[in-house]
Amino acid sequence: MKKNMLIVLVLLFAATTLHAKGINPPSKIPLRVLYVGYNPQKPMPAKLVWYMPSEKRYAEFYKSRMPAFKSFLEKNFTVVKTVDGRDYDVKMSDSVDVTIFDAYPVKLPANFDRPAILMAAVAPDIGISIGLKFDWYCQCLESDALNIKTGHEIFNTPNKVNLTMVTRPTPGGFFNGFQGAKTPKTMPMWRVVNADGMDEKNPYLIGMVAHGEGFSDSPDAEVISGGDCLKNAEAVALGRHGNYFMWGFAASPDFMTDEANLVFVNTICYIKKFDRKPPIVKKIQQATREEVDEKIYRADEELYKKSLISRKEGNERLKKMQQDLRDKKAAGQDIGKGNEMFLKMTLSDEVQSFEDYLKQWEGPELFRQFGTDTRLYYKYFKDNYEYFYPAGFQSVQLDSDALKLGISNRSLLMLEKCISLLQKDENDPLAHRLLERYTTEKFSTAQEWKNWYEKNKSNLFYTEAGGFKFMVNTYGQWPNASDTSASIKPEKSTGPTAGDPVSITGKLIYGTNKKSAEIVIEADILDGWHIYAYLPQGSPYILAEPLLELPEGAKSDTKGWESSAGLPYPGFDNIFIYQDIVTFKINITDLKPGAVIKCGLYYQTCNDKKCLQPQKKMIELKS
Repeated sequence: MKKNMLIVLVLLFAATTLHAKGINPPSKIPLRVLYVGYNPQKPMPAKLVWYMPSEKRYAEFYKSRMPAFKSFLEKNFTVVKTVDGRDYDVKMSDSVDVTIFDAYPVKLPANFDRPAILMAAVAPDIGISIGLKFDWYCQCLESDALNIKTGHEIFNTPNKVNLTMVTRPTPGGFFNGFQGAKTPKTMPMWRVVNADGMDEKNPYLIGMVAHGEGFSDSPDAEVISGGDCLKNAEAVALGRHGNYFMWGFAASPDFMTDEANLVFVNTICYIKKFDRKPPIVKKIQQATREEVDEKIYRADEELYKKSLISRKEGNERLKKMQQDLRDKKAAGQDIGKGNEMFLKMTLSDEVQSFEDYLKQWEGPELFRQFGTDTRLYYKYFKDNYEYFYPAGFQSVQLDSDALKLGISNRSLLMLEKCISLLQKDENDPLAHRLLERYTTEKFSTAQEWKNWYEKNKSNLFYTEAGGFKFMVNTYGQWPNASDTSASIKPEKSTGPTAGDPVSITGKLIYGTNKKSAEIVIEADILDGWHIYAYLPQGSPYILAEPLLELPEGAKSDTKGWESSAGLPYPGFDNIFIYQDIVTFKINITDLKPGAVIKCGLYYQTCNDKKCLQPQKKMIELKS
């Protein structure tokens, strides 16, 4: 009896002491959480959501990831459910408070409005199709967060997390582009991924970042943190759009730091606040006014000269790398399929002229006007900075209508001026064009426009990611605002376009008879864009890979594909790219008349500022 009483007194004393110190005894948070991942009891799918460093790691993480999340969540929340992504049904999210999506394939309807966390590459996989700002910028996020809004709720409640900040060298990619001139050499960073035991040969999973341009230009979205990645400092690693939260880091709880695990718990609690609050803006525009800043920055002959130096250095690296591979092969080493193709890559010493450089960055039309006088480009863009609007998803153009009016197209004064013009002449075509171009409304009379404007003036916001539009802030209201996704129509073209920078064609070139032929795949790449010819081990980019599906009986040359010359990528050691027109060739034999050959290319398209989601394009050739 005395012993039991002593235990009770000790427990009471401990609880009183903890309370006096302001420390609450650990308890589970009363939330119901659903984790959608990969059930290791099911067969591993061919396509996984993660960027994998090695085949060996595929199997390891496939077995351990869902159990790690389940164990972690059960320690922190009262109700935890798990389901394989292949078995997920959208109705499952209605029975929980927060859903964590961490697997392919998951397709959510456009009106999904329950709190959700999208892990790493799941964010663009789900987000792009429904217009979220979580696009595919680069699957290249490493272990650290930076440019952090430390006062944000996810770092402070319910767990107060004192972030351990360490000053580290700024990622090299942050110095590319116009932002680089103001970028510091070092930055304070917070470690999110604690991949102990990993090394260059066995790295951990790579995370995802979204474009930061225009991300926070609407009241339904916020940037919380960037990350250590190969893109720029604006890239978003942690961010929210409506009821969705993008957690760009790829680590499961057993590979997160203790601090990151606490922040992840806070994030689950935070996104619960946005239940039934879906986005009101859909991302329909990637190029913002920052494209003009970039054009101003690129109109510089000294910058062009630096690119030539980088090109020459890159060619020397290419020669050395190929010779090293030949030496290894001569010594009997297996250099791998990718390196065999790399050995066949021809070397080009051609360099881009300054004229072609300006045509690429500033456009052929402006080049015809200004030639190589960089001062004229600078003046043109500075004088017209406030009058640019979309020419396509990834480009902008000068709006001569807004220029004629002489008022910035992101100023409410422009709307007021247009309404004033309609009051004088209700059929004024300029006023009608501008009002319909820069809003989501369409009225017939000046009075209707005036009534709308006066009613909503205090709630209007301007978004470039949403299409260079003034919209009414209805965020959090129900029913949701009308769909604003209709805007710029995709360009129709058989060649590369701003919306789709790579076009693929193919042909058969027969030999002495129709039983043997050479397959030629041609990739036409838009100026300013590239795909990848060679990548070092561990690179997060995607190597261009020709694809071939032969009909029964046909055979391909055992030597494999041959390709055009790869070019060294300035600023990055051991990365080579394809630009302009690229060909891939392979010989086949034993063709039968009428047989269908399927061929194509798997690739990732990037320019100096952004990357697009990897694509697979196939075409059919008939013998």
